[in-house]
Amino acid sequence: MPEVNRRKEAVMKAQASGEKLPRTSDTIGWMFEISRGRDVNYVYGQLFLSFAAIHTTTETITGCVLDITSYPEIVQPLREEIISVIGENGWAKTSLYKLKLMDSFMKESQRRHYMGITSIHRHADEDVKLSDGKVIKKGSRICVTSDPFIDPKIYPEPEKYDVYRFLNLRSQPGQENAHQFVTTSPQHMLFGHGTHACPGRFFASNEMKIALCHLLLKYDWKLCDGQTERPKNLQVDAGFLTDPTVKVMVRRREAEIDLDVGIAEE
Repeated sequence: MPEVNRRKEAVMKAQASGEKLPRTSDTIGWMFEISRGRDVNYVYGQLFLSFAAIHTTTETITGCVLDITSYPEIVQPLREEIISVIGENGWAKTSLYKLKLMDSFMKESQRRHYMGITSIHRHADEDVKLSDGKVIKKGSRICVTSDPFIDPKIYPEPEKYDVYRFLNLRSQPGQENAHQFVTTSPQHMLFGHGTHACPGRFFASNEMKIALCHLLLKYDWKLCDGQTERPKNLQVDAGFLTDPTVKVMVRRREAEIDLDVGIAEE
């Protein structure tokens, strides 16, 4: 790749002359830096990162929009929270944390319409003995089921869409940080869990909250053709996708506050 070769030459030239190594804040730069001279498939890396970051974010926001159209009673409470929090504090990062109802809304949407039957797919490179004595044989492929999302022992009335579900859970003593959108647990592993939990989930959460603030305050949303129930997601192998043929009606509205302002400094 000409661009990669150009950067390699620039690095070698800087090393030879004792100058500071050039660094760039883009995918090629990141991959070049962590490869430490090893051969890397830059095209594969870029496609993988794009799929992991863009597809998942788009699916989540699309799912949230469909929930807005299907449960119109949640719109006004969400708008009131946005007006109160952003109207008072602007686009500070702390403001996004204070959007607790929206956080609950996003997590419930993610729970109710998860993206796959399984998650956390792994390949055993060697035999692994678990604490209970079970052995995962070398070469085995394992994954985690998404059943906890619909387990009534974990989530009462799991078939019900409850925008306040996680907000109420966070209000319990000692549970403030246990049920945020970005929080992982054995019961909620769409972002993975433990050491390999998605490191980009915090950025993704803020990104989606900003987008939803604009979508909620600037537009009215409605399902087409008199539909009232949320369109079902499509199953593709072990994954679920929002139906790309679904149409919604959208109408511009006058936002109660000006969202087109700069991000406030912390």
